[in-house]
Amino acid sequence: MYVVEIVSWKSAPKVTDQQMIDAVQAMIPDLEKLPGFRYQSLSKDDAGLWVDIYYWDTKEDAHNSNDLMANKQSLQDLIPLIEMNSLKIDVLAPHQESCHISFTR
Repeated sequence: MYVVEIVSWKSAPKVTDQQMIDAVQAMIPDLEKLPGFRYQSLSKDDAGLWVDIYYWDTKEDAHNSNDLMANKQSLQDLIPLIEMNSLKIDVLAPHQESCHISFTR
C-alpha cells in the first residue's frame, strides 16, 4: 500500500505561478533520493490554493521527509514563495481507490 501527503498553501504576494512551479520542480531530484518517495503532483485551484500531493510507501516516510528536506536548498528556495500562515500538511492512508496505481522510477 502507500500513503498520501497533501500539502496546501497560498502564494506569497507577487509570486507568479511559474516561480512556484519552478521551485516545486527543483525539489524533485532531492525528493527522489528520499526513502519511500513514489510520486508527486502540483495543482492549483481558482482561488489560488496550491495543492501538492506526494505518494509515499509509509506514514513514517512521509513524516521523515520533512526533516530530511529541511536542509535542502530546493526547499529553502520554495519557502519564501509561500504564505506560511496558509500552509497545511496532512498525511492520509487510502481506504478506497478506483484501480491499482503503479508508480515507476
